[in-house]
Amino acid sequence: MSEDKAKPVVSLAIEGAVARIRIANPPLNILTTAVRRALFETAGALADRRDLGVIVIESDGARAFSVGSDIREFPDDELGGVAKIRFEQYLYDRIAGLPQVVIAKLRGLALGGGGELMLACDLRVAASTAEFGFPEIKLGALPAAGGIKRLVQEVGPAMARSLIMTGRPISAARALDIGLINEVVEEGELDARVDSLAAELAGLPREALRLAKACVAAAVPSGAIDTAEAEAFGALFRTGDLREGVAAFLEKRQPRFNR
Repeated sequence: MSEDKAKPVVSLAIEGAVARIRIANPPLNILTTAVRRALFETAGALADRRDLGVIVIESDGARAFSVGSDIREFPDDELGGVAKIRFEQYLYDRIAGLPQVVIAKLRGLALGGGGELMLACDLRVAASTAEFGFPEIKLGALPAAGGIKRLVQEVGPAMARSLIMTGRPISAARALDIGLINEVVEEGELDARVDSLAAELAGLPREALRLAKACVAAAVPSGAIDTAEAEAFGALFRTGDLREGVAAFLEKRQPRFNR
C-alpha cells in the first residue's frame, strides 16, 4: 500500500495534559516500517514530558485501528525475521514503558500487530462494532512482538492459547468478557467516552499514576519471553511454512503448508 508522502503517517496533538497519537495510513492503518518508526520516534519524544498525564493512541477512519504488518515487507530469512520482531518488541515496550497512562481508542479491526499495539496500552476502550484477533498462525507465523507475552498476562494462558492457536477473531463483547479490553461503548459514543476518561485521568495526581503503572508492571514478570518470541519467529523460516503463508496471502490463495 503506497503512502501519501505529503501526509505524516503518525501525527501528534497535545491538548493540555493529554497527548494524542494518530496513525494515518487508511483504510486499514497497516503498520508499515515507516509507521512503526514514526510511532517509535513519537513515543520517545513523549517519555520525558512530565506535563503530560495521558496519551491516547487512535487511528484514522472507522474500518480499522490497525490490521498489523504490511505482509509485503516480511523478510525472507531467519536473521531478518528475528530483526523484525526485535524492532517491534522495542517499539511496543517503549509504548508500554511510557510514564503516562496510555489509552487505546479502538474502532473497527485490531488484528495481528494492531492487537499487539493495543496490548501495549494501559487501557483499551472499544466501539461495540470492533473486532480483535491474532491471525498470524494462518500465515505460519506468531504474534511474537510481545503479543504472546501480553496476551498471557492479560487474559491468562488458556484464552491466550485459543486466540493464538486458532487465529479466530472475537467481538468487542467477547473481548470485554475475557479481559482483553476495559470498556465497550456504542460507536457514536466512543470519542466522547475516551475524551471523558482522558480528562478524568489527567486530573489525577500524576506521580501517583506513574507509580501505580510502574508497580503493576513490576507485578507481572515476563522473564526471557522476548528472546523466545523473537527466536521462534525466526525459526519459522526454516520450515518454509512462513514463506508459503506470505506467498499465499499475496496471491490470494489457500496456503499449502508442510503439515
